Amino acid sequence: MLRHTLSRPIARNTLLKLASELIGRAATFALGLWAARQLGSVGFGLYNLALAQGFVLAQLGDMGLQTLITREVALQAPLPTPTLPSPLPPDHSPLTTHHSPLTTHYTAWRWKWALALPVTLLLWLFSAGRAPLIRLSFLALGLALLAQTFLEYAAYVFRGQQRLRREAQFLTAARLLTALSGGFILWRGGGLPGLALASLASVSLTAAWAYSHLKREGWFQARPQPLLSPFSRALWQQALPLGAATFLSISYTRLPLFWLEARLDAAAVAHFSAAQRLVEPMQILPASFLAALFPAYSHALRHDPRRAHRLGWLGALLLMGSGAAVALLLGLAAPWLINYLYGAEFHGSIPVLQWLSWSVLPAFVNYSLTHYLIAHGQQRWLTLFMGIMLALHGGLSWLLIPHFGPAGPAISVLVAETALLFACLTVLAKQEATLH
Repeated sequence: MLRHTLSRPIARNTLLKLASELIGRAATFALGLWAARQLGSVGFGLYNLALAQGFVLAQLGDMGLQTLITREVALQAPLPTPTLPSPLPPDHSPLTTHHSPLTTHYTAWRWKWALALPVTLLLWLFSAGRAPLIRLSFLALGLALLAQTFLEYAAYVFRGQQRLRREAQFLTAARLLTALSGGFILWRGGGLPGLALASLASVSLTAAWAYSHLKREGWFQARPQPLLSPFSRALWQQALPLGAATFLSISYTRLPLFWLEARLDAAAVAHFSAAQRLVEPMQILPASFLAALFPAYSHALRHDPRRAHRLGWLGALLLMGSGAAVALLLGLAAPWLINYLYGAEFHGSIPVLQWLSWSVLPAFVNYSLTHYLIAHGQQRWLTLFMGIMLALHGGLSWLLIPHFGPAGPAISVLVAETALLFACLTVLAKQEATLH
């Protein structure tokens, strides 16, 4: 069914993206395992807490700009270089009506540098009160994740040109270099500070490499618009909703780590993180599948609603089946996986993994449903839903931690994902009724 809808470039790019994600995530996962064994439960907990804090704050340095620039570049004909962009109808994109993608890119790039300063200040303030070497580790890992947003921004320019091979080259190189340098530093006894500095150096070097390619291909030849110009305001009107949804989503996934440190200790953070690191890589399965299904569904929704209905149900059912299989596998193998990969010190991660495994089933289906909302033009619901999920997850986790320990937030994830499932189904049911 999908074969007649998807073009060869889309299928090839999907497979390329999946392969690069598998390689990059495998390297990141291996570094996490090595760090858990070298740092111990307390050190590993601090490491994951620093990553969570940096991951959340670093998103304030992007706020949807990288997603927006992908769209703006993609609206032009995908060319090897950005020169001589073809004109578009006036209503196709308010940003490219009077300005080329080069101007949009250069203006957004300047905004990223303007945002980097307050984010750095926040990273400094949020790491205050910790021991000097721990504070250095938190700050370095936060800056590494801020540098990662610059790397991703550059990679997303190439994504907009449908040059996913170049995107995969940069992102995979950053993950491999971070894993190799961080693993070596840990092996030499560098501890958490050495790992943090190695991560910052690796990502910064890769980001500089990516930007050298952008400069060589002419992406900095246009004249950027002033930061407070009407064009910049138009840019932010479109970027901020995307950035808000992303920020809420990331906060939702990282909030349990802050709650666990506040109510328990760093060891509890480590036990939750160890299980979470086994579940999160599974997301590449629905993400890669939706990369192929989403264009087909969006096209059919406009030209053949009945076919879109069939595609939607097929995608949701396939993800439900794969999610159930992954959930069952992880749930049954949890004791063996934790003991074999992390050791006896992480025995408390077993119930966490068992609860998180069952959240995979609604989470996989939600991947399809949220994409269907976007295809229907109902993406505004996503920001509302993510805000509600964050509030529900935050409140429930806080209440459950004293009774269930690190497993409390895992139970909360299952409840929140199930709530999102029913919320999306409710809105989509109304959309289907409107179509028919």
